[in-house]
Amino acid sequence: MPKPTFLNLNADKKEKISQVLLEEFSTSSLLDANVNNIVKAAGIARGSFYTYFADLEDAYRYTLGQVMTTIHEGFVGDNPFQATRSFIDRVEQNPYYDFLSNYYVVDEAILAAHHQETSSKNWDQATADLPQWLANVAVHHLIREYFLAPTDKEQILALLDALSGWNKQEV
Repeated sequence: MPKPTFLNLNADKKEKISQVLLEEFSTSSLLDANVNNIVKAAGIARGSFYTYFADLEDAYRYTLGQVMTTIHEGFVGDNPFQATRSFIDRVEQNPYYDFLSNYYVVDEAILAAHHQETSSKNWDQATADLPQWLANVAVHHLIREYFLAPTDKEQILALLDALSGWNKQEV
């Protein structure tokens, strides 16, 4: 989470730094990203970076949150399988494509290894609304599968169509 110093920056400076972070993490994995590249491109001192973020991973998590928030805003409708199908069908034109590719192919595993995350399982939600929980797990898995094996796109889209039919039966 960015520090209050970053959150209190004027909108233009915060946007500039956010864009630089997005560019760095779109072209480099979390392991290869470099604070020097970021501060140079953003026109800030190295010390300023550390007044805004605890470390490079903190800056990455901020950027990931921004990207995921924007992407999820584009998921409209009640059927998560159709929304995901639409997303995957057009993902090559998505401005976050390179960032997402780095995330699913490399960075997601790095973050999990650093924090031994288990994807914040919420068993109460799974129990309360099993079809919705299964849908969330399935679509996130299939998005990851797309980035790991883009040549399997047609099979993934077909599976989303089949899951969409299952979802209609559940309603």
